[in-house]
Amino acid sequence: MLPFLKEIDLTRNYLNGAIPPQWGSMQLTHISLLGNRLTGSIPEELASLSNLTSLVLEHNNFAGNLPPALGNLPKIERMFLNSNNFTGELPSTFARLTALTDFRIGDNNFTGKIPDFIQNWVQLKTLYIQASGLSGPIPSAIGALQNLTKLVISDLNGAEGPLPPLDNFTKLEILVLRSCKLIGDLPNSLRELTALKKLLVYSFLD
Repeated sequence: MLPFLKEIDLTRNYLNGAIPPQWGSMQLTHISLLGNRLTGSIPEELASLSNLTSLVLEHNNFAGNLPPALGNLPKIERMFLNSNNFTGELPSTFARLTALTDFRIGDNNFTGKIPDFIQNWVQLKTLYIQASGLSGPIPSAIGALQNLTKLVISDLNGAEGPLPPLDNFTKLEILVLRSCKLIGDLPNSLRELTALKKLLVYSFLD
């Protein structure tokens, strides 16, 4: 089946149906299905794409839990899952996705908390968790992501909590923490974010 095909880009069409499991037996490095009408869940077979670097599924009607097997994608750098109907918790196997640079899961129906294992994603530059269904508080482990340039978290369920440590975010340009049930004082470390161009914090900070 098309043994030399590396990229599938069907962005912004009117496609229906599901992702063919047979794609998992190909040699794909890039999949983009952004902006279609696709349904179903992500086939576990995609976890066999050992050279996949980009998985863009945003703005569709995908649903179901994320397959834990996706944690076996050693080269994945971009995973865009926002604006779908995904449910369940983020699989613990995602702790192994250490090549990630851009991870987006906003506008879904996930459950559970933002996991501490995100501290393993030390290459991450962009993290979008807006209206994802996940609960707070924002884990302090997020402070390990020193390469972040964009951090957008909003509409968290669950308990209140303090602003996460910001001291290491020296490259951060965009910081949005809207409706995250934050409490406490604004930290002095905000002054150290010299690269910051946009700051939005809508919570209960004193």
